[in-house]
Amino acid sequence: MLSHAEKAYLAAERLAPGRSEYLDGRVFPLPEPTPEHLLIAENTALLLAGQVQGRDWTVLGSATRVHALGAGLFSYPDVALVCGNVLRLADEYRDTLLNPTVLFKVLPHPMPAHFQELFEAYYAIPTVQHVVLLTEFAARVSLGSRNEEGNLDVSGFTGLDAVLTIPDVEVTLPLADLYQGVALRA
Repeated sequence: MLSHAEKAYLAAERLAPGRSEYLDGRVFPLPEPTPEHLLIAENTALLLAGQVQGRDWTVLGSATRVHALGAGLFSYPDVALVCGNVLRLADEYRDTLLNPTVLFKVLPHPMPAHFQELFEAYYAIPTVQHVVLLTEFAARVSLGSRNEEGNLDVSGFTGLDAVLTIPDVEVTLPLADLYQGVALRA
């Protein structure tokens, strides 16, 4: 069940010209994405779609809002991967995803101050098994994964020769492909 503040956020968000994220009663406007940001997100979605085709997975793009029930979070990852049925908030709009398995977020530069809290809140979504953070101007990727004990294991991947592998999802994402066409600064 949504709080009054969460309902107010959703009502305002659905009418707003820009997007914002909601975290513990606070609203944070999202920065306008750069062309590099958009290209990395698009590359990621296309690579995932090619690898999960014919499997029980759905790839959703940056227009997808996710919600952590009871955790005070509404957020827009750049890409969400869902295993099985896509579950949405049971309101008349059905425009908010409830069960992502893997979330991908391109880190804007400069990174908004609330992003650290945001990434931690992603793990309040019970179905989230992995969070992938991609830097915008350098080939650097972090993978946070829940282990069998429910704790977080973090791995880093750097350089265009590196390959991000998510074994239980059976996807392999070469950083050269994720950053294809992006003018890297570092």
